[in-house]
Amino acid sequence: MKKKILFICTHNAIRSQMAEGYMKAKYGDRYEVFSGGVEKGQVHPLAIAVMKEIGIDISGQRSKLIDEFYGTGIDTVVTVCDSAKAACPFFPGSKEEIHQGFSDPAAFTGTDEEIWAGFRRVRDEIIRWIDATFGNAPESQEAEPAHQVSATIPPEQGLLVELTEATWEETVEKQTTKPVAVMFYSPTCPFCRQIEPYVVNYAKEFHKTILFGHINVLANMALIERYGIRQTPTFKIFCGGKPVFEMVGAIYPAMLKKMLEVVRDHGKECTSGSTAIDFEKLVTDKNTYA
Repeated sequence: MKKKILFICTHNAIRSQMAEGYMKAKYGDRYEVFSGGVEKGQVHPLAIAVMKEIGIDISGQRSKLIDEFYGTGIDTVVTVCDSAKAACPFFPGSKEEIHQGFSDPAAFTGTDEEIWAGFRRVRDEIIRWIDATFGNAPESQEAEPAHQVSATIPPEQGLLVELTEATWEETVEKQTTKPVAVMFYSPTCPFCRQIEPYVVNYAKEFHKTILFGHINVLANMALIERYGIRQTPTFKIFCGGKPVFEMVGAIYPAMLKKMLEVVRDHGKECTSGSTAIDFEKLVTDKNTYA
């Protein structure tokens, strides 16, 4: 049987589509290849055009949600989102996860010539990486990732609690004295690693009024499905055991801190009633922040 490869980016519009098209054309005899996204978009016309330049027709491909591939026996998932500009989607049940970020051509600006050049550059980077990663790997062997982030984010003892399905109920759902801020992370998500030191610092700053925890989405799938987590990092605030607010993706640390300041100031009210805080009103209120 052919090894099943799934390329994922946020909208399944450019990078994952080009990767799918190239892998099918070059290595389709050895791999069964798919692509999908967390949000459904459309295949970008320039992605089709630059692939046509090298003799590969992806005009028949369509944008798909990763939900279509749940339970289909995907062996390897490759996330190609740029960690600095997009949240990192993840896929439950895969045997191997690889992250290799490429710039998002949809964000390119400049003249038409410059934008075309950018699309071609990303196309060529994807091709080189696929050739280096999968080109020499027999179908029966595991593909050796060129760049993979796999280390678990270390817990900060007493401040940032490493949560699991076994400890979730007692730590989060039965917590009635403080709001709980939870970071859902994936070991393959580079931005999770980038923002984690900020989360540790905020845990030190706000630990008297907020309980902080983080949870590995790949190791606790029942909870991830329960709360509908589809991208990492996802930050959720729980009051009285109930989720009342979330922030998703590569957010600015300052935005996260502002949210935590609101939780600190209104946490008792939120926890006692398990009711949502009107974060949008409070964060933008001129009287709240000087």
